This record gives sequence, C-alpha cells and structure tokens, in this order.
Amino acid sequence: MEQLRCLLKIIREGKGKIFVMVFSALVFLFFLFPFDDLSDLISSQVAKFSNNTVYVQFERLKMSLFPTPGVKMDQVYIESIRTPALSAEELVITPSVTGLIQQKPYGHVVAKGLLKGDVDVQVGKGTKTENGVERHKIEVTAKKISLHDLREMANLPVLLKGQLDLQTTALADLSFQEQPDVEVDMTINKFELPPSNVNTPMGPLTLPDLKLSSVELKGRLAAGRFVIENGTIGKPGDEVYGTIKGNIGLTIVNRGNGFGQQIGAYNFEVDLKTKRSFQERAALFLTFIDGYKTPTTDGAQYKFKVSATNPMMPPSIGAAR
Repeated sequence: MEQLRCLLKIIREGKGKIFVMVFSALVFLFFLFPFDDLSDLISSQVAKFSNNTVYVQFERLKMSLFPTPGVKMDQVYIESIRTPALSAEELVITPSVTGLIQQKPYGHVVAKGLLKGDVDVQVGKGTKTENGVERHKIEVTAKKISLHDLREMANLPVLLKGQLDLQTTALADLSFQEQPDVEVDMTINKFELPPSNVNTPMGPLTLPDLKLSSVELKGRLAAGRFVIENGTIGKPGDEVYGTIKGNIGLTIVNRGNGFGQQIGAYNFEVDLKTKRSFQERAALFLTFIDGYKTPTTDGAQYKFKVSATNPMMPPSIGAAR
C-alpha cells in the first residue's frame, strides 16, 4: 500500500513532465516520423498477405489522430492479377475504433481521382440474416466516374462513355454465404455509345452510335434477383427516350480464389420513342422489334417485352401489356 502511495505521489509531482513526454512522442509520431520511408515496407506486406496477388505503391503517407485516427496516402497505385491497375490521387482510410476492437473491417474510405471521379465507402455493422449469418452494412457513393475507365476495368465488350453517379447501400457478409441485399440509385450523364459489334446468342450484332443526355436506373438486388424499379433512357428531345422495367437473375458466387457473378433468366418491358434520324441509322438493329412499332409525327414508338430463361439463349420478344 505504501508503494502505491509513493507511485501516486510521483505521478502527481511529475504530471507536467509526463504530459510533455507523451505530447512530444505524439508530435514525433504524427509529424516528424518519416512515414514516406514506409512505402516499400507496406507494399511488401500487402503483397505478402495477398499471396503476391495485390501490389500497392504510393508517394506520400500521413497519419492523423484528431478528430479520428486515420491514414492518408497520395498518388496511390494498386495492381492486382485479377483486375486492371487502379490509381487514385488521394486515398484516406479512417478505421472505426469499435471495428478495431472487434477486429471487424468497419470504417470509412475516401478515394479521390479514382476512375477520374471520387468514391466514398463506409462499412459498419449490419443486421443478421434469418439463418444467423452476420452481415456488414456497406454504403458507397461515387461521383463523376469515367464510364470509359470503368468499362476497361470491368472488361466489357461494348464501348461506353459518360460520367457515372452512384448511390448504393448493401447488407452483405463478405464471404457471400448468402446473397446480399443491395439498393442501387444510378445516373449516367452525357452517355455515349460509339458504333460497335457485340456477340449475341443470335450472332454478331452491330450497335449504332447513340448519345443520350442521361440514363437513370433505380433498383434492388435481393435473393439473387435484380429488379429494376425505375429505369429512364434519355430525356425528351434526345434521339431515343423511354423507360425500362423488369428483372434479371444475378447471383454473387464465391469461387475460393475470387468472386464472380452468374446471370440467369430475365424479363424486361421497354417503351421507347425514337426520332427518324436514329431509325435511319439503326434500321438493321430495329428490325428485331419492327413489329411493335407505332409511327409518330417525328419518328416511332416501340413498346415490347423481351425475356429468356438463359442469357445464352435467343430472347423471346413480344408485345408489352
């Protein structure tokens, strides 16, 4: 007991010195420590823990303590054997204190200059499934993402241009034992589809060039099915303007060495108004739905439904109700 009293006395008498020592240590750690020299170490550790499948490089590294602990990296370059290389002008990672204690991937990530836009990701605790599987709540906000760069990253067969704005909220377990619940609100501004050829179940198909003021899509993924609640193609005055509703099977699959998706049956109802200029340019493409055309003063209106039990099967096209 006497030793404890002595210890408390020393702390009281030397609290000023202790404060200065702790403050100096923090100043050294967060302001004077050469974090930039850790680039090679961090890159090697990321490669080690990813079994040499992911490589990270950056120019500058800074750490902050207030208002929340975090890490900021400038001129970040990420390369993976499964995806094309990605770069960002700035990457800020703010882990959640609760997540650190519980060893969960909770936190906040902001990437500026990613795919020529800005991406904001927040991960927190979500509700459990009916089978008791723990899920994370993942919120993603993306602004002014280059559709051309996104298309290259996703290796899509169709050329695309435009700027993507995205707002999505998901409840998912990161191992995908069960299918996630995802709400999607997406807008593409200044959409452009240059002339291109794509392979379809009916053979190669030539797509005409198309420019739209915007494309808007609002939907929900649940139980392995994505439902388009509201889809708007173009705006009044564009060469093509209309709506699309329906659903498509979309299952996320854990393949052990990565994740993939399986596309299933689909069923869509489409209502399009086209101008004569587009009809002339897309005469061959519009032949497939010519039976569902109603002439208008400046072009035509097409109302039809398209469906298939498998994306590799030729679709069935009929009149919309």
